[in-house]
Amino acid sequence: MKKIVSIVGLTSSGKTGVGIELAKRFNGEIISCDSRQVYKYLDLATGKDKTYPHHLIDILEPGDSFSVFEYQKLAFEKIEDVLGRGKLPILVGGTGLYSRSVVENYFGGEKYHVLQIALMPPKELIRERISIRLDERIKQGMVEETQALLDKNIPDEWFSKLGLEMYWNVELIRGRISLEEYRDQLFIKICQYAKRQRTWFKKEKNTIFLEELEKFLDTCMFLVSKFVS
Repeated sequence: MKKIVSIVGLTSSGKTGVGIELAKRFNGEIISCDSRQVYKYLDLATGKDKTYPHHLIDILEPGDSFSVFEYQKLAFEKIEDVLGRGKLPILVGGTGLYSRSVVENYFGGEKYHVLQIALMPPKELIRERISIRLDERIKQGMVEETQALLDKNIPDEWFSKLGLEMYWNVELIRGRISLEEYRDQLFIKICQYAKRQRTWFKKEKNTIFLEELEKFLDTCMFLVSKFVS
């Protein structure tokens, strides 16, 4: 049976780094499983890693619409492409509906043999990592990234639909909140998002849950090695 690996979990849990190391070690290719990374020009706001190739990022223009059905179709196409070249498809991302559409085959199609691992660090550790990453992105120009798209007449409403960083970036740019309020509110909302992710992923079937952050990579390496052998 055709095998794929799925690395899901909380925002700021280190999914991308683990996925990259697995791809390097097991002749794999990463297929992004993120509902916002599909859009071009949202690099900082969505946490894209441009140091390693990813499929299904930067495939849509800002303002375009996209559905889970469309995602699943493209994901299956990429999975077959990767498998056809003798490589291991590795789904990586935190959009639970997208990953579930593939591993549970929502809309019909190929039944794959899936190893799904969920990275679920403790609450306080995730909050700390969210805070650090948020400050890094602000310093790197996340707000300016959104401003550049607003300057291209991308409507405020589109950013609002994407939520989190995009929504609060617009609130700051439009002068509806102060910089201090912006940072505080965005931190709170991202933490709430991580809480919702935790609730979602705890319900996943046939999933291995990992909690010890410092052991994520070694444990994933062991599990994937056993899975592909």
